[in-house]
Amino acid sequence: MHSFLLGCSVMALIYFSAEANNVRVFQKPRFLGVKTGRSVMIYCVSSHSSLPANVVWLIDRTGSETTLVNSQRIEIKEKSEKTNASITIKKVEIEDSGVYFCKLNGTLGPGTALQVSRYSEPQAILHRSRVKDVIIFLQAFLLILCIVIPLVKFYKLEKKEEADYEEPEDDHIYEGLEIEHCGGDVYEDISAYAQPTDAEWEVESPEQE
Repeated sequence: MHSFLLGCSVMALIYFSAEANNVRVFQKPRFLGVKTGRSVMIYCVSSHSSLPANVVWLIDRTGSETTLVNSQRIEIKEKSEKTNASITIKKVEIEDSGVYFCKLNGTLGPGTALQVSRYSEPQAILHRSRVKDVIIFLQAFLLILCIVIPLVKFYKLEKKEEADYEEPEDDHIYEGLEIEHCGGDVYEDISAYAQPTDAEWEVESPEQE
């Protein structure tokens, strides 16, 4: 009888050891994105709900893991027959962002990413949107001015050059001059105008001085 009980105890121990080695851990949800001031809850679920559970919660912010404990803002619940293990973070802040892991009986869960962002009022969001629209409009207006002003200056410069340069008119050098035409032949005999003279040409020599 004692041998039978001892054998059953050994078999049960081997069974529970094998079951413990094959435990798979799940976390729900896998990602949370909330505003500041909200409360979040993360569940840690085992593939073998019948096994006793020893749960440890960790947070990874910058590559280093920190163990979480119960506090005013953090509430950790152990696994029971009716409920799964869970962690509740109240009034979350920006600093609470990170990846949360549950370690169930030494098996680490896949992790739950929590991203906390600041709460913004709708009017503040609308105001920022309008400011962005105004900035975009001013940028577009300045870009148009940068393109139009050089073109206008270039157009005015061309007009000025055209006004300064006047194309010469037809040649009127002889305009207004009257050309007198002589009657008769072009080669008129001028012998009629010559007066006869009997005077002789006298050549004065230097000796007569």
